[in-house]
Amino acid sequence: MSLIDILPKVEVSYEWGAPDYYQTLKEKSVPVLLKGLVKSWPIVSAGGYSDESLLEYLCGKVAPGMVSTLEAPFSTRGYFFYSDTLQGFNFERKQAKFHDFCERLLSYKYKSSAFLSIQSAFVDEYFPGVDVENRMTIMGDNLRPRIWIGNKTIVGTHYDDADNIACVVAGKRRFTLFPPDQIKNLYVGPLEFTPAGATISMASLTQPDFTKYPRLKQALEYAVVADMEPGDGLYIPTLWWHHVEALAEINVLINYWCGGAIGGDQESPYPHAAMLMSLLAMNKRSPSARRAWKALFDYYVFREDGEIAEYLPQDKRGIMAEIDEVAAERLKKWLISQLQQ
Repeated sequence: MSLIDILPKVEVSYEWGAPDYYQTLKEKSVPVLLKGLVKSWPIVSAGGYSDESLLEYLCGKVAPGMVSTLEAPFSTRGYFFYSDTLQGFNFERKQAKFHDFCERLLSYKYKSSAFLSIQSAFVDEYFPGVDVENRMTIMGDNLRPRIWIGNKTIVGTHYDDADNIACVVAGKRRFTLFPPDQIKNLYVGPLEFTPAGATISMASLTQPDFTKYPRLKQALEYAVVADMEPGDGLYIPTLWWHHVEALAEINVLINYWCGGAIGGDQESPYPHAAMLMSLLAMNKRSPSARRAWKALFDYYVFREDGEIAEYLPQDKRGIMAEIDEVAAERLKKWLISQLQQ
């Protein structure tokens, strides 16, 4: 039994067909396993017959050209991560024909050779029409789903800047999730140099090293686990950390991001960009200065005491009130001018 096996399970819901259910999920703001959410999808039915049937379904839909793949040697145990020196990564990026990729996936079911993955590919680009035949509209009907295909691969603990509903099409997946405030116990890696775009934890969950990463034990006190089967969906709130293990010989997942840069949200600036700007601004400030600025950030930005400037007339609150499009454009132009100095 692994360490993750004894962690508590996420909340389970069968009520995902209720009106405005996404609003219910947002109000909960915790992970929820949506049992049977996409069990009626044709692609799930294809996978229910066999792995071969599933891949035949996708091969019949694939767009012309090559697909982007990741390949890691058997020694990595399927964990797509940094190299030992942190100067690079332990996998290679390769272009391949999708049919060849599928043939290798099937052959690796019977021999331990390498770990293969297609990650976060837009469904409508790689498999036109699959997004139309297999729809999930809890978060709206204008989102672009992405597809993940591979064998027994592992994605390290990371967060996304958007709400996410991940749907298991074939195989089995295990998500281990941590609330955002556990960042202090997850030993986060570089912000600007990452294996796949998202900042990830340096601490492995499948082979935990508590000597090197002792605070990981504290993070695990707040962790929950979702064990998923074909047809299941998982709601992951924005900024929740999640570690993902694909457990079958062949696994397919389709996910939907809503909001944030990764979800195609047109609102800007993104909070992540603001955080990086704050890192730059506070980099050489003294500890006492940072504490002082924290008080202002808490007051103006995070509104820990509720709404501010209520003692001022509405027309004199300026950007302390709700910022409209005109004020937003004016503020962005001013910020750009400051950055150019």
